[in-house]
Amino acid sequence: MPAVGTFAKWVGAGAAALVLGCVPAVAGAQVDLRQSLVDVSVTPESVTVGERFTIRVRVRAAKVATIRFPDVPPAADGVDPVDPRAIEDGLPAEMIDRTAVYTFVAWDTGRRGPILGAVVVSVAGRERSFPVGTPTVVVRSLLPADTAQQVPREAKAPVPLPSGRWRYLLLAGLLAAGLLWYLRNRHALRHEAEAAELPDAWQEARKTFAALEKMGLAGAGEPGRHVIAHVDVLRMYLSARIPSVNPAMGAAEVAEALRQADLTVPAERVAALLARDAELRFAHLAVGTDESAVLATEARDITALIQLAHEARLRAMERPPRPRRR
Repeated sequence: MPAVGTFAKWVGAGAAALVLGCVPAVAGAQVDLRQSLVDVSVTPESVTVGERFTIRVRVRAAKVATIRFPDVPPAADGVDPVDPRAIEDGLPAEMIDRTAVYTFVAWDTGRRGPILGAVVVSVAGRERSFPVGTPTVVVRSLLPADTAQQVPREAKAPVPLPSGRWRYLLLAGLLAAGLLWYLRNRHALRHEAEAAELPDAWQEARKTFAALEKMGLAGAGEPGRHVIAHVDVLRMYLSARIPSVNPAMGAAEVAEALRQADLTVPAERVAALLARDAELRFAHLAVGTDESAVLATEARDITALIQLAHEARLRAMERPPRPRRR
């Protein structure tokens, strides 16, 4: 009898462990099917052409769940993505509260919206997809409302042309007036062209760099264009200072031209910057805001170093030769 009782105890303990092991799987299935909630909101719901709007996809699920948000969709239907997807976590609670934030800008009027994929929630090896659909926003025109109701006037009849010899006299008078204007202004235009001085490359580069900083392309969500614009200013400056440099040259060709120019300039730094610019310009690789600021500063610094080398060469050329010692 004691042996039978001990066997019964072991059987009961094994059954209890089996039941407890199955509970998480069942609970996980219930969480996946019943407790996951997905909310989609658009802010603001009405924008003007070129104004940004935000789509927020909020998911609440059990703590053991794994959430996969849809990727940023490509540009379509007059709607372009602006920034990468951002993830926000809510306050700690009994459930996961996570939100994906997408930023877009619309360029056409009407009801527009990007096509987002589905949110996938995984619990205990089981997955469930929650379609997000196409959240839309109303895009208004920047023109006043009353301009669409204006009716243009009817076209007037053309002025009748003179007939007979008056036609030839009028044509001769117009030709004489045009020839007189041309002869009168030809000398003045030639004198202005000869007197005009070419703008200094360094001053033009500084003005353009200052204008780019005021534009703030990196802060406006365009870090790639921020770098490309600064490198374009560097290329134009190099072509103005060094005749052998062409704005269409590659990174290696520009570096070799700088070495042959016999200037104490950082040819390796120029080649590295132009190579990174080619990746952004032609391969459309992504660049962060911090890296964009660093690359723009590098373009300005290289331009300043080349200007210093150019000024040093001019001073050396203006210095009179030293007399030879006997």
